[in-house]
This record gives sequence, C-alpha cells and structure tokens, in this order.
Amino acid sequence: MSLKKSGFVNTVNVNWKLDFYSLIRLAIPLGIAQLISIGIMTSDIWAMGRLGSFDLAAGGLAIRYYQPFYFFALGMLVVISSLTSQALGAGDMTSVRRVFRQGMTVSIAFGLILALPIISGIWLLPALGQDEILVNHAAPFLVISAFTLPLMFLFLVMRFFSAAYGKPYVQLLGAIIALSCNLVGNELLAFGFLGVPELGLVGIALSTAMCFFIGTSSMALIIGFRAPFNQIQPFRRLWVMDWQITKKILKVGTPNGVMVMSETGMFAVASIMMGVFGTAALAATAIATQLAGICFMIPLSIAQASAILIGRAAGSQDTKKVARMSIISLGLGIAVTSVMTVLIYLFHLPLIDIFLRQDDPLLQAVTNFAIPFLLITALFQLVDGTQAIAASILRGINDTAIPAMIGFICFWGGGLFTGYLLAFKVGLGPNGIWFGLACGLTLASIILTARCFRFLSKMKVSKKVVLG
Repeated sequence: MSLKKSGFVNTVNVNWKLDFYSLIRLAIPLGIAQLISIGIMTSDIWAMGRLGSFDLAAGGLAIRYYQPFYFFALGMLVVISSLTSQALGAGDMTSVRRVFRQGMTVSIAFGLILALPIISGIWLLPALGQDEILVNHAAPFLVISAFTLPLMFLFLVMRFFSAAYGKPYVQLLGAIIALSCNLVGNELLAFGFLGVPELGLVGIALSTAMCFFIGTSSMALIIGFRAPFNQIQPFRRLWVMDWQITKKILKVGTPNGVMVMSETGMFAVASIMMGVFGTAALAATAIATQLAGICFMIPLSIAQASAILIGRAAGSQDTKKVARMSIISLGLGIAVTSVMTVLIYLFHLPLIDIFLRQDDPLLQAVTNFAIPFLLITALFQLVDGTQAIAASILRGINDTAIPAMIGFICFWGGGLFTGYLLAFKVGLGPNGIWFGLACGLTLASIILTARCFRFLSKMKVSKKVVLG
C-alpha cells in the first residue's frame, strides 16, 4: 500500500514538474518575441525623444490615442491561440485551418474599420483639451498609423496562430525582422541618411508601416511552406467564408478585446488627462507608460503560454492538467513580477535617461515628473501581471464576457475615476492619476483571480471542462 501511495505521489510530482517546464519552454521564447515586438514601439518612442521633447510629447500622445484600438484587436485576436489550441487538442485539423483563415479576414476588416476613429483623433483631441499645436504636429503620424492597422493585425494573427502549435520561433523570427527593419527605417526616414530627407514623426510612422509589412510577410512564408503548418494548407481557399468560425472568434474575442482595450484605454485617457499639466508631464507619461508596457510583456508571455496550454488541455478534457497549469501560471507570474518591481525601483533613473537628450531644455522637468511615475509603476507590477494571467486562464476555457465587464468596471471606475479624484479633487496632481491606475489594476487582479479559483473549484466537482 505504501509503495503504491509513494508511486502515486511521485507521478503527481512528475506531472507538476513537466507542466512547469512546458510552461517555461513556451513562455521564454514568447516573452522574447513579445519584448522584441514592443521594441518596435519602444524604438519609435526612443527616436521621438531624440528628435526632442516636443516630438516626444506629440508622438506619445498620438500613440496613446490609437493604442486602445490596437489593443482591442490584440485582445480579440489573441483568442486565435486558444481556439487553435482547443482544435489541436481535439484533433480537428479542419477547424485549425478555418480559425487561421477567418482570423486573417477579421483582422483586415477591423483594421480598416478602426482606421476611421483613429483619423478622427485629429479633431477629437483638441476638443478634449489637448494643445492644438501639439495635435497638428502629430496629425500626419496618426493618419499613417491608422492605415497601418491591417498590417499590424495580420502580424498578430500570424503570431498567435503559430504560438498555438508550440512553435514560438515563428513569431520570434518575425519580430526580429520587423524590429531590425524599424531601427534602420527610423534612422533613414526620421533623421535623414544616405540622401533621404529628414521626415521626423512622419518618417517614424512610415518606417513602422514598412516593418510590419516585412515582418508579417516573413511569418506568412514560414506558415505557408514549413511543417507542421503547411500540412493543413493554411492559405487554401482564402476567399471562402466560414461564418460559424467567424462568429466564434467575434463572440469569444470581442469581450476579451473590450477588456484589453479597457486597460489600455485607461492608460490612454490618463495620458489625455495628463495633457492638462503640460508638455513635460505628457512626455514623462510617454516614457513611464512605455516602460510599464515593456515590463508587462514578461507576465503577458506567461499569460499567453498558459492560455495555449490550458486551451489544449481543455480541448482534450484533461481537468487535472488545466488545474495544474492554472496554479503554476499564477505562481510563476507572482515570482517574475516581484523581480520586475525591484528592478524598476533600483534603476528608474537610468531607464528615464534612455529616452531623453541630455541637451533637451525640458530634461529636468520631464525627469522630475517621470521619477514618481516609475516608482508607482514598480508598485503595480505584481497586480498587473496577476490580472493578465488570471484573464488568460479564463480565456483558455472561452470565459471572456464576464471578465470583460469586470475589467471595464475596475479599470474605468476603480482606475480612471479614482485617478481623477486624486489628481483634481484631492490635489495630488499628475501623481494622483498614476495612483488611480494602480487602484484599478489591483481591483481587477483581486476579482479575476477569485473568479479563476471559483472556476477551478467547480471543475473539480464536475470533473469536466465546460467551454464557453
């Protein structure tokens, strides 16, 4: 009896170790790819800072304005990983191909639709109290970025589809190619080089468009010609619509897109609120939000890996694996974000200096704003990572509608409204806005984590995974 019990315990321990290592093996290359992908936007912010604080404030405002639309699509399209994983787990290769095909169709359609509200920012931002000179300077950048959206969204589809196969090298290679092209393009087009005229912000926008075109094309070639992707003939009959799959992508993906948009929208509106405090505060916000985004890529990679692995386990009705992966993902996320908190706290000044010219007339003013912003950013790393991983666990079983509502209430009610009160009513100024963001993320983390454990408890009783 004791031998049997000992064997059972050893088997359980082995399963936990195997699941931990499988999460690590997938999350690390995904994390590298995520960091390289956000490196495209970071290289743009870096180039803007080298142009000057005025360009950084104008370009940063434009990026924060269109980011919620981009992240809505990211949140919607990331379910392609979960749906593909579930189909792979069930051995349904026809559905795998159709999820990919309809994902591309949805991405192009939404890219064209969302271009319109982004262009309208040229007129909307001044109406929201932003400096009209600043907005006019950013207007060409906004227009070019709007028509780059279909390429950005196709780039996301290629990433999420290939990751569902457990082949992160595809998006890693695509991201490296795109970032390399953007770094070279920014130097050529923004600053002028080898006879190319200096185009400033316009050059940065054009460079970004070209880098997404090249990065997307490179991943499409791999998916089209290399195993295991080519076995399903991914680009076969692209013109055929599968409305059932499209409906499922929209049904599961739209609430998740709303949730992701709620969080990024919180940061975007915070940037608009920050515009009231002047150019230096706005430039500091661009730096702090970009550094927060870079740090967020690490727990986000754990979240994406967990959604893929949980989705595959859910597709095969492996309840024990779903439970193990959920606990492991949350634990790993807490450990990693704790390290990020310490690193930001220790190195906040060198991080700020990366984005600023030492001869910039607003250098000291921007730095004075950015220091407390980054220290508050360090504080909310733990809860930001936890809420992202909790949401991904729920996304792995297609539970997105209620989490979207939770996210919207927490981010806009608990985050923005609290930030508004602290900044303009209590008198904390710009720092109050950032404290509000921390409150919203904390509230979302608590509620979404509780929902995860409620799902795990119900699954343990029913002994089956109920997919939304």
